[in-house]
Amino acid sequence: MTAIVGVLNSRAFVVAADSAVTVSGNNGKKVYNRSNKIFTLSKIHPVGIAIYSSADFLGIPLETIIKLYRQKLKESQFATIKEYQRDFLDFLQSLVAGVSQEMKRDNFYAFCGQIYHPLIKKLLENVHALTVQGLSPAEIDALYDDTVDHAIAEQRTYIDGLNKSNYIDKDLREFTNFHSQQLSDIVLYIQNKIKEINPDYTVKQASVDSLYQMFHQMINVEWIFESLNGLVFFGFGDDEIYPVTSQALIGSTICDLPRIRDLGESKIIPGVLNSNIQPYAQSDVTNTVLTGVDPNYISEMETSIRSSFNDVSIAIGPHVEQAQLGAITGLINNIGEELIKKLNQFQFNTITGPLLDILAHMGKEDMAELAESLVNITSLKRKFTLSDSNDESVGGPVDVAVVTKGDGFIWIKRKHYFDMERNTGFSEKYLKF
Repeated sequence: MTAIVGVLNSRAFVVAADSAVTVSGNNGKKVYNRSNKIFTLSKIHPVGIAIYSSADFLGIPLETIIKLYRQKLKESQFATIKEYQRDFLDFLQSLVAGVSQEMKRDNFYAFCGQIYHPLIKKLLENVHALTVQGLSPAEIDALYDDTVDHAIAEQRTYIDGLNKSNYIDKDLREFTNFHSQQLSDIVLYIQNKIKEINPDYTVKQASVDSLYQMFHQMINVEWIFESLNGLVFFGFGDDEIYPVTSQALIGSTICDLPRIRDLGESKIIPGVLNSNIQPYAQSDVTNTVLTGVDPNYISEMETSIRSSFNDVSIAIGPHVEQAQLGAITGLINNIGEELIKKLNQFQFNTITGPLLDILAHMGKEDMAELAESLVNITSLKRKFTLSDSNDESVGGPVDVAVVTKGDGFIWIKRKHYFDMERNTGFSEKYLKF
């Protein structure tokens, strides 16, 4: 995982990131502290990109993709950061065609596995619970059919309840034709799992069709639940006077189209938003500093207040007239919501608001120190609250960069895997296109 923090005011955007990267394998996982997560997106314009979560897209290192994009961009520029984001994502999508079929196959299996592994677990539990003694083979077969269909229906109901987007504009026929081999392999895998219990049972075509429909339902679930790439675009478009940051999540590739979720942008608008602290990836510690309260505590407090006022409503029920119960219950619950609102307002007025007011007038050097400190505090918390050092997913040197409209992208702190004095040619060729 990663800790990346953005600090904005009207003067600059400052970004800081740790260097930890977790590598997982058959023998467990290991954390290395030499990963680069902040990059210039243009060699000459004031725009950058930071990455978190997975460092590869379909096996291609994001660092490589970013540097290839810089070569493509050359001296070109866009009016807004959002346009830089769209152009980069179009470039990333153009690389999918060159990815091996094996990589795309494994990517699809991993995506579908998020739903078919829980399905198989539930299905096998239900099958083991069946009582088949004294039943004829036909009755056993019908019982298995009902169990399989019920398990699939439960999963489809769950997927139906999730928010949807329009990431992949492909109908069921197009989807099943494109991924026919992979879908057949998944159905065979499920079939073999059931045959370990009942070798004579075969999944019926109607159930197979329902499975295909279930997987098709998943492709436009808004939540990027699979392994993902987090991208943070920041800086100034040519028409932007104040700094802007925009986020996107890249999920699995379906029908050669990546699932891309746009998380929106944050921009400085004097008089509306004068400053901001924007945490990415692991945000709990930064939010604690920003609000003065641990986010988990805030969540528990609000839940407890609502639960307590609801308990009061239930408790007084037998003691009031039925005609008045609805109005009294609503009044009590409204009081609970008003209490939460006042507590949140007190927190903002006394903690978050004054901090943002000071940040609005900070100089670039102080902003850089603040961003770096927030990453270091996150690293410190992980170090002293986790018993396994391999779970310390924030750590290593902190890279810090400042982006301003006039000076462009400036490194405050940056690690190199090589000695710049011994590689003078690197600097000489950097600005050559």
